[in-house]
Amino acid sequence: MVIQWRLALLTGSLLSLLSAIVILTLAQGARPINWRFAFRIEDVKKVIRAIGVKFGESSSFYAYTSVILIYFNAHEVPDLIITSTISLLILTLIMSAVMTRVKPTKVLMLSYVIFSLINAFMFRINPLLLFALFGMADAIAYTPQSLYLVSLFRGDIKHVGAGVSYHVASSLGGLMTYLISILISMYGLKAGLIATPTLLLMSCIASMMALLI
Repeated sequence: MVIQWRLALLTGSLLSLLSAIVILTLAQGARPINWRFAFRIEDVKKVIRAIGVKFGESSSFYAYTSVILIYFNAHEVPDLIITSTISLLILTLIMSAVMTRVKPTKVLMLSYVIFSLINAFMFRINPLLLFALFGMADAIAYTPQSLYLVSLFRGDIKHVGAGVSYHVASSLGGLMTYLISILISMYGLKAGLIATPTLLLMSCIASMMALLI
């Protein structure tokens, strides 16, 4: 079971590596990107908006794959991770097809509504169902992100703007996990039962507000 758990965690990294190889192969012969620094005030505002949109998904992803797992029995954890991985992979494929017909903003808003409901009731839902729903919500949120982030910026800085926004939001999402861990270490597991859903719900609301601005 431990081996299966580790393989499940490794799946995402292997898929990312494979996609990187495909991208590099297809990019051969493409024109080089102009990396000239050309940020303006309005671009900084768009970066902040992009960070806000990505923040909710990153916070939930890192929390569900780390600190939330301490609330479940050790023998349950492999099944939970495998369930979320399968759900994530299946819904990612489905959403890739859906994104050809739906605007990214609508899909992102839907994902955060789902995430908000899941986060609000996370400790009242059957664990397997919870992690299946987490995989579904994360796939719905993650798939349109690249399209949305790139669309925010003008052509000469869209790669840099989207990249900076993505990584800053991911870092802030990771910090949310540390904050929850600190609260649990200081005030105990019972405090985490309140702090975890509250903070993750707040992060999703922040992302929805960023979408509406």
